[in-house]
Formats: sequence, structure tokens, C-alpha cells
Amino acid sequence: MDAVKATADSNNVPVAAGFGYGLRTGTPIAVGYIPSAVACGILCKTAGLTAFESLFMSLVVFAGASQFVALNLIMIGSSFPEIVLATAVLNMRHIMMSSSLARRLVPGIGALKKSWICFELTDESFSVASMQKEPLLAPEFMFGLNIVGHVSWVSGTLLGYYGTSVMPQNLQDSMGIALYALFLGLLMPSVRKSRPALVVAAAGMAASALIKWTPYFTGLNRGIAIMTATGIAALIGALLFPLSKKRSA
Repeated sequence: MDAVKATADSNNVPVAAGFGYGLRTGTPIAVGYIPSAVACGILCKTAGLTAFESLFMSLVVFAGASQFVALNLIMIGSSFPEIVLATAVLNMRHIMMSSSLARRLVPGIGALKKSWICFELTDESFSVASMQKEPLLAPEFMFGLNIVGHVSWVSGTLLGYYGTSVMPQNLQDSMGIALYALFLGLLMPSVRKSRPALVVAAAGMAASALIKWTPYFTGLNRGIAIMTATGIAALIGALLFPLSKKRSA
């Protein structure tokens, strides 16, 4: 094994470290991305994007849900500002995820490394990083964890773009739900072992369902709805399971 449990400074705090360890940890995510990435490539071609534009979107945006929303808006003829605003609001949850993860990074990381880690962060890689047993995360581990998923997403997009002519229509239609199945697969092992994780996940689902099915919130932007449900779940988790006592022990 490489330096999976290195220690930080003289405090002997365990650190999830090693680029190779990050690659191995992120490989299941990368494999799970392929169906949704292929679906994204198919939708890119349907929306009239060129192969280069499709590649550029997956390389620079790298956000499954936001790309699907942007492509749908392109197909219905929305203006450029509307597309940017919708995807920006939908991705606002990444501010919360990045802020949370930054607290677990080893001290002394430069702004450039932090920015790159947060740029490549996804819902799934954040979940996997958050479930690491080590209290601290090394940048090399995060680079490995993130890059394998990024490469998989870009490759899958190109595969979908060029492979639409040989894929059955029912297979193309089914690929859109793969990302949700992947996230559930990552979530279930954690909630089975951790009562706080179970409570927070259930609170997030309940808040999301309440917002979706309450007439008062009809028409609420999807990104704001996600941010609101996430914030409610995080607040419940912070109130019921504070970490200060555990960390000071």
C-alpha cells in the first residue's frame, strides 16, 4: 500500500494520501459516470453542438445535471444569459461542498491547488472524500480521486457523441438515470454504518420532497431548491450531531 495513512506534521493525524490511492478510490465513480456521460454526448449531438463544443463543455463545465439542463435550454432556444444563470444557480451547492471539504484538507495547501480540487469536485467525489476514515485529505489523493472521474466523463461524452448511430434507442433513453443510481450506490454503504449519515440523508430527501410537492414552491428554480434542501439537512445534522466534542476528545 502507498501512503494511505500518512500523518500530518507532528500531530500524528491520519491523512488519506497518495495519488494512486485516489485513483483507485475514484475508479468506481469513473465507471459509474460512463452511462450518464454517454447520454450527455447523445444529447449534445441532438442539441446541434459540434464534437469540439461537446468536448469543451464536458471538460470545462464538468457538471452532469447542469450540462443536461443547459442542453435542454439550448434545444428550446433560451438565451445565453438564461442558460448561464440557470446552470450557475444549479451549481451553487458546490460552494457549500467546497467549503466543507476545505476544512479537511491538510494545512498549508496553496490557493491554486485548492481551486483545482474544488473545480473538479462533483457530488460523487465529495461523497467519497467525506466518507474517508482519515480526518485529513492530502491534495494528491484528491487529484487522483477527481481526475479519473473527469477523464471518464469527457471520454464518455465523446463516445456518446460518435456512438449514437450504433446504439439502440431504448439503451440511449435509459442512460439518463445512471447518475442517480451511482449516487445511491455511494450513499447506501455510508447510511448503513452511520446513524448521523442516515438522519442527514433522510432529512435532505424529506426537505427536497416537501419543496417539490408543496404548491407554494411551484416554479422555484431547481438549483435554489437543491441548495435549500441541502442547507436544511446540513443544519439538522449540525444540531443533532455536533462534531466539536468528538474532535476534542
